[in-house]
Amino acid sequence: MKSAKRKKPVAVEPSEDAPPLGRTERERVFLEFEQALICTAEAFYRFAGVALGPMGKQNKLTGQENVILQQLMFTPKPRSVSDLSRFSNRDGISNIQYSLRKLTAAGMIEKVPGSTNRDTRYRPTAAGREATEYLVAARRELLIAPSAGINDIEAQLQSATNAMSLLTGLYDRVSRVLAGRF
Repeated sequence: MKSAKRKKPVAVEPSEDAPPLGRTERERVFLEFEQALICTAEAFYRFAGVALGPMGKQNKLTGQENVILQQLMFTPKPRSVSDLSRFSNRDGISNIQYSLRKLTAAGMIEKVPGSTNRDTRYRPTAAGREATEYLVAARRELLIAPSAGINDIEAQLQSATNAMSLLTGLYDRVSRVLAGRF
């Protein structure tokens, strides 16, 4: 049985003419991925904000608030700020708290009775569930249905999800390494 030979990485000389973030082919590919990721994230948060419909617009809610609302809708168990932070891989606790205050003021979520200030938990209200139904309907009509024409979209999305999960771990690791240098 033959063993599979690994290809040796080809050394590519950096081009002085290329932009500093993309001097080699591998650097260019990462740069293009990062730019696509930024544009995708911004487009997603814009969609998530407007997908809250009239209630979201009236209460000046953003995609960040919708993401938190959907995290609360994800399971029947109420979540704390630290739960939301871990679930979304976000460090900005104060930003999460600000979004929770906006969602509470809009009547879309409520504090769970009996929770302490130290361990406050939140759950969606009927208005939050209604806003989510608006989101689900808009998503089905404007995103899911038109994507039916894309060949093998489910497999492509699963492949992208797997790659992004691996890259999330890589970027998190590199962030910790860099933070330790300063």
